[in-house]
Amino acid sequence: MNHRITVRDELEKELDLQGHSLSHFSKISGINRGILSATLNGNPPKPISIKQLDQMTHALGKEEGWLYEQFMNECFEDGKANWRRVRSLLVRCVELENQKLIVQTLYLLMEDVSYLANIFEFAEDLTQEGRTLSALPFYQCIIEHERQSYSERMAVSQYRIFRQSIDKNIENNLLLAIQFSPYRDKLPLALTIDALLQLIIICYGTQDWILGEHYADELISLIQMIIKQQKKKNTFNSLDTPFTLVYYYAHSYSMKFVAKEYTAKYDEALLFINEFADLSWFPGLDEAGLHEVERFKLFAIFNRHNIELLQGDFSRLDQYIELTEKHPKETLASLHMALKAANMHNYTVDLVINKFSEIIYPDDLIQYINQYTEYTEQTGVSRYINLYYQLALYQCNKGTYDDKLERILLALESTVTKYNKSRILDCLELFKKLRLISKNGK
Repeated sequence: MNHRITVRDELEKELDLQGHSLSHFSKISGINRGILSATLNGNPPKPISIKQLDQMTHALGKEEGWLYEQFMNECFEDGKANWRRVRSLLVRCVELENQKLIVQTLYLLMEDVSYLANIFEFAEDLTQEGRTLSALPFYQCIIEHERQSYSERMAVSQYRIFRQSIDKNIENNLLLAIQFSPYRDKLPLALTIDALLQLIIICYGTQDWILGEHYADELISLIQMIIKQQKKKNTFNSLDTPFTLVYYYAHSYSMKFVAKEYTAKYDEALLFINEFADLSWFPGLDEAGLHEVERFKLFAIFNRHNIELLQGDFSRLDQYIELTEKHPKETLASLHMALKAANMHNYTVDLVINKFSEIIYPDDLIQYINQYTEYTEQTGVSRYINLYYQLALYQCNKGTYDDKLERILLALESTVTKYNKSRILDCLELFKKLRLISKNGK
């Protein structure tokens, strides 16, 4: 008959090897002698807690996590889990980043799927503590074993993984969005609001204007419903969202504006500018909300200038540049728009390019984005790539050749797996034409 080695077996063996008496070990471990005796000599023995095991491990000079596997096995005696003990083990495994034992423990727990509720609660506790990355294996366990495909628990788990997995890879983010999107309306209200914003941002990166507008409309309707309900109750409580509610509302209309701008529907675009140009009416504005109101008021001013340029009106270009100098965080977007308009209407903006050459060709593009703009790295790089496309097109139209631009595009080409592959390749294709122009002296 096989005898399973227990925590008590290993402790007794090590105590004998090191020559500790019960009394002496009680002193060096800080564990009451009576508890030690009940743990090591009792019949049946008193179960040892994970805290006591850690104390004994330290006193014996063993590595953290010693005997955790045996402890885990004893949490599942008679085929039934002792959740209180399992939870204490999982807390320590998370702290020690012991992924292997976490996986083993979850495997044993899933012999009884009723423990999914405990696992979900544990994952949410980790998230509330700011340890969402550590919580991901537990959310993944929910996804793999939840019987109700579109339960709130499943939707929240999908959202947590989606939110944490968004990175600098635009194509990867698109796949994440496709996978997550069906769960967005099964979430608690605050999470639905944030999820829709993340989907909008991904659509901006992929330039999927139709889907981006669709998500924006959903978010606008949701926030309008909240405002209506709060006005009815005459209470304006903030929701537990990463950003203030007015930010989500303004960003939604901003997405609709950009969609119309990029598809050359300028009259419609101007209507959407009006929706975020003055949001001082928005109920329940706190300090953060008032800050967003001012930010989007500024965006509206810039965007009205953008529409003028795109429609071929360059009469206020100097004012536009002065405004850009006063608000340097808007420089990337302004340069992109000035070049795009110049290409559309065959207008010369060499003075603008020369004036902002240090920003167009920064020594460290990523550092510039992180330090001098308010964009995420993904959005900032996407904006730079769009700017470089317009600049390459501008130079191609003018028959000029700039080796600085080609060098930076070639550097970006090495990161196409992270960023906008198709647009970088479009830029490089334009440079093939530029090289031919330069070679032929035309």
